[in-house]
Amino acid sequence: MLAPQFTRIAAGLAPERAARESAQRKFGNFKLDANNFSHPDQLAALLGPYRMVSFDLFDTLLWREIALDDVHAKTAAFGERLIRGDDGPLPRGLLLHSRSRHQETLKKAGMASKTAYRNEIDLADVFDTALAPYIADGARRARAVESLLAYEIETEHRVLTVDPAMRDFLERLRTQDKVLVLASDMYFSERWLRELLTRLDLLKYFDHVFVSATVGVTKHSGKLFDHIDATLGSADWRRLHLGDNWNNDVVQPRKHGWDALHYMNPENEMRKHRLELLHKLDAHRRPAAAQALLAQIRGDKPEEGLVRLVTAGFLSFSRQVLATAQQGGFDRVLFLTRDGTIYHHLIRQLIADTGAGDTLDLPQLADLAFSRRAGVLLTCPPCSDPDWERYIRHHIEWLRGEPASLGSLMRTFALSREDMAGARGLDKWVDAYLDGREDCDVDFAAILAQPDLAQAVDAAVQVKRQRVIDYLDQQDLFLPDQRVLLVDIGYSGTVLKSLSEHMYALEAQGQRLGSRLVMMMFAANRYFAGNLGQMHPRASMLDPVMIGREDWRQRAAALNFAWLEPFAVDRTRGSLRDFQPDAQGVMQPVFGPAGLDRTPITRERILATAREVDAVLRRSPMPDREAEAAIGRGISDCFSHPRRDTLKAVDGLTHHAGLTEVVEGGMLARVRPWRLRSDLARCMREDRWVQGSMAASRLGWLNPLLNRIIGITTR
Repeated sequence: MLAPQFTRIAAGLAPERAARESAQRKFGNFKLDANNFSHPDQLAALLGPYRMVSFDLFDTLLWREIALDDVHAKTAAFGERLIRGDDGPLPRGLLLHSRSRHQETLKKAGMASKTAYRNEIDLADVFDTALAPYIADGARRARAVESLLAYEIETEHRVLTVDPAMRDFLERLRTQDKVLVLASDMYFSERWLRELLTRLDLLKYFDHVFVSATVGVTKHSGKLFDHIDATLGSADWRRLHLGDNWNNDVVQPRKHGWDALHYMNPENEMRKHRLELLHKLDAHRRPAAAQALLAQIRGDKPEEGLVRLVTAGFLSFSRQVLATAQQGGFDRVLFLTRDGTIYHHLIRQLIADTGAGDTLDLPQLADLAFSRRAGVLLTCPPCSDPDWERYIRHHIEWLRGEPASLGSLMRTFALSREDMAGARGLDKWVDAYLDGREDCDVDFAAILAQPDLAQAVDAAVQVKRQRVIDYLDQQDLFLPDQRVLLVDIGYSGTVLKSLSEHMYALEAQGQRLGSRLVMMMFAANRYFAGNLGQMHPRASMLDPVMIGREDWRQRAAALNFAWLEPFAVDRTRGSLRDFQPDAQGVMQPVFGPAGLDRTPITRERILATAREVDAVLRRSPMPDREAEAAIGRGISDCFSHPRRDTLKAVDGLTHHAGLTEVVEGGMLARVRPWRLRSDLARCMREDRWVQGSMAASRLGWLNPLLNRIIGITTR
């Protein structure tokens, strides 16, 4: 009585071993007889008399790299993320569970019909009736069904492998005077199965394709073989059917006048049995499976592996952005320049690679040019405001780390000669500064001492501020009744804080705000929580996705992001300096000089790597949520506990330091034990990679303690 329970417990503790041993016991010693063949070469002498040869498809001509149930789970997860019901997200499990009881109900209804008998269902009908209570509009529901089928076909294409021996066999048969038929019991219609066969380069071998979902009857009942004979007029031919299912591919065709042989390849059967058992044991949800997935993503080359790991994080974040936009009912998704736009590129690529891009009802995707400088300009008060002097001094010191002066003010706000044209009393100082004579400067106190000069400087700042406002107005960011999702690499949400202040200002002017702004970030630093309390009620920040605030390890990794920027920043653009109207009067962002172009981490490389990683994730049985969590943990561990190979991989990479102008900065700094506190403070002030600097200074053994301290002090 207890033996089965002990067996189940043992299988749960070591699922991979249990699955292999079970498969070996069941199929390892299989003996062939006259009803079976294990390799197509065994059929060469038998085919002569046959005019028609028919093939099963799945597990005969090809096999899956993951269990069929895992394929179904991926389709359901895709639908739950990217299909929205009329009243909100679809119920969890609706699409997956519709394949069982609901599918059987439809099949029974078809078999009970006296006018349109069917003993097979079409998956499109299953999804359509399952979605009907949640999507009333027939056209929108049809697009949703189309997207689900397209996605599953794309997944099948990625996880299916054509048996090379069978492909060679088909090549040989094609040269003989025989009719080749594909006969499949499949819930996809013939249209979709032909699409799959085309992608697998198999359709060219067959004269006819018969699919139970389209015909309405199955091999399992034997009626599909009668349908083939009636359609082709082949009842008097010698016909041979080949397939892996004993009933469907041997018993039934023989009952209906065909010859048939059972394809029994022990290796294929053991693979299939092993995958099915691993799925039942939930092996793909275990920590060991997560580690195996990370190892597969990273490969065995340190530098390439680091790029692949971070790219996997970007890809996971992009998936979650798309899901949030869909399920949150957002009208627009705006990606902040310069580094947030990498996610725009990745999402466009993801949509194309789902196979369902043309049928998805997606929000508008666009870029939004904004920066800390633009935010400071946007919320700058006029000089008549009592807070003006403090505001100017504070932001010059914050953005530039310099005392307030004419030169530092012009650097902070990127004021040009044209911007300062109205400051008559400062002409010679402006010219001297712009000519590079930094020794010629005017202290801010001297400007304040002369009201006309202070007003002239403020006028230049306010004109530039107005250009920021004009740009935002043209983006329709505040007034329409809409939900807008802002996407960025992260840090602390200062962008949304600036937009929130402007929203308060608009309301004070009597404007009625319609927009609701939500910000979504890859990661957040130690200032994130402090900014939450400064948001307008119509502006909010979601919890950081990949590097969050709940876990102390992630807070340690989030101390600064010098290690993240080399992978995300758009180096084709320098800092955002201004907005200017084009020929049609549309405000366009003006960027400063571009950064270095010799970095090995280009956007083209990230996008190409993302496509490779996406293929790995699609072929993995691990559910998306578990995979994304594993990737997030992998990134945190990599950069909060850097190993020697990680330091070697980032050697030579630079990040874009500076809060106004782009400054190419090294990721690492020297940390001295006798000046530990001051050197760590300098790392944070200069935005260097703290844990990497510790490890590079041979103090990596202190990182576990440092991370714990960071985790405690940043709660």
